[in-house]
Amino acid sequence: MVVSSTSSLLLYAAAGFSAFTVAAHTQMGFDTVLPSIRKANPTDPGLVAAKIGWMELNQGFVLMSIMAVKWARHGITGPYEKAFAAVYSISQVFFGAWYARVGFPVILVPLWGIPALIGLSQLV
Repeated sequence: MVVSSTSSLLLYAAAGFSAFTVAAHTQMGFDTVLPSIRKANPTDPGLVAAKIGWMELNQGFVLMSIMAVKWARHGITGPYEKAFAAVYSISQVFFGAWYARVGFPVILVPLWGIPALIGLSQLV
């Protein structure tokens, strides 16, 4: 599949944005999430799971970076890749809205920005 230069640029931007988000997300975990967990009860199994889950979430941003680079070169081809992109994008919009409702609107930048770049890449 031939990928237009504009589409490719948008997908490379999504990949870079997603890679940068790993560092920002980790820093937010150390600055905001983990201190709150330590204050509450660091041995509570639910809080320990939340701490692990926060850092584990970074793998999604890493995977999206990898996929966006692939898509920038070869396009989003096949039903599985299209389903992956759709599920990722819908999930990010949902979770972004959830974060915004609890007072973390800054999270909307990557959670809505990355899917927006991917979506726009399919329209050009």
